[in-house]
Amino acid sequence: NCSGGVTPWKTWISCEETSNGQCHEVDPDPKSKTHDKPMQTLLGGSNGGQFEAVAVDDRAAEPEIFVTEDKWNGALRRVKSSCSGWGALHGTRDG
Repeated sequence: NCSGGVTPWKTWISCEETSNGQCHEVDPDPKSKTHDKPMQTLLGGSNGGQFEAVAVDDRAAEPEIFVTEDKWNGALRRVKSSCSGWGALHGTRDG
């Protein structure tokens, strides 16, 4: 896995730097109901990519998540979510 990034809701996004790689969200808090349930996010899309890093801008009501690809011509993807927290990257509101 590659760099990834932390979210404002205190989880970690782990990025796979391989062909068709994906991004997974991990909750490091052992008291959390999602701690032992890492989950693939929507960031990789259906085709995946060679992902490097993630940043989250949560200043607005709908957070924007940015993910970079580790290629010389790699894309900077932007995903706008309708909610914050665990569900923001999975297409759900409560995880």
